[in-house]
Amino acid sequence: MKTIPIPEIKFKDLGNPSFTIDTPDHHISLHTVLLAVAKKGSGKSYFITNLLNQFKESKCMDRIFCISDTFDSNKLMMKNLNIDESDVYSPSDPNCITLILEKINKERDDLLEYREKLKLWKNFKDTINKIDMEELDNYNAELLMFYNANTGNFEPPKHQWGGRRPIISIFADDIQSSPLIGNKQFKNFCIKHRHVGSFKDGSPPIGCSLFIAVQNYTASGNEGIPKAIRGNINCIALWKSGNIRELDLITTELSGQIPKEKIQQAYDYVMNKDKDSRHNFLFVDLTKKKFHPSPFRMNYNEWIVLDP
Repeated sequence: MKTIPIPEIKFKDLGNPSFTIDTPDHHISLHTVLLAVAKKGSGKSYFITNLLNQFKESKCMDRIFCISDTFDSNKLMMKNLNIDESDVYSPSDPNCITLILEKINKERDDLLEYREKLKLWKNFKDTINKIDMEELDNYNAELLMFYNANTGNFEPPKHQWGGRRPIISIFADDIQSSPLIGNKQFKNFCIKHRHVGSFKDGSPPIGCSLFIAVQNYTASGNEGIPKAIRGNINCIALWKSGNIRELDLITTELSGQIPKEKIQQAYDYVMNKDKDSRHNFLFVDLTKKKFHPSPFRMNYNEWIVLDP
């Protein structure tokens, strides 16, 4: 069997450019959908809060929304993330995704407003140097918007993120059995997370990453992670499970990117490394960076390189 090139047919990228986020080489790429699956007390929240904190320290995470009913009980763990209390929602709130989307769109609108003001500032810059401060009332409103009465000076426009797109994520913690799991808007958000906060001119949207912690990959009724979400994850952190059928489903669904037997081999390695530890987990990156030695990690901070 062979292929024969058709020189008359050439494809090129006709879509919008993506919003590229420079994460440190050893970290995963953003934007992402990360799923952490483990029984309570295994360390899901500990892992995700640590990961988000490292992103913040590396200047590649700006604003974090939290959807959780246990935020207050985990306040010390969340402290370094600097999550504003107004950005914390209950997974039982049917409007939480709508409200978060509105805030992401507000970030986009603020950025657009800043850009327009910056254009005006550049146009007025020469005029400002010649202004007679005794005749301020004679100047137009566009110019006067730059006047700060507190300092008595004309000042350039300011933007919370320095004129760049903010890097945003949602931490959905302990959402098992909550109405959020079955929320159609949440499912849609997980599918279109990279496209939220879009611009009419076709420039890269703001986008958003999701970090989702649950106790079970699947469950009866409307409690498990819907297939629409499971099919769109980029990364998954797996702790030890006694549910053989669930583990088989996980490895089967991930096998579209990585052979099932390799995932099972990596999982067995992690779980047998320290049989008495309930905190060990296998991390699988389905969209790893090209230079990463493996899609598998143990506890995120050790590469797992399988034997050929």
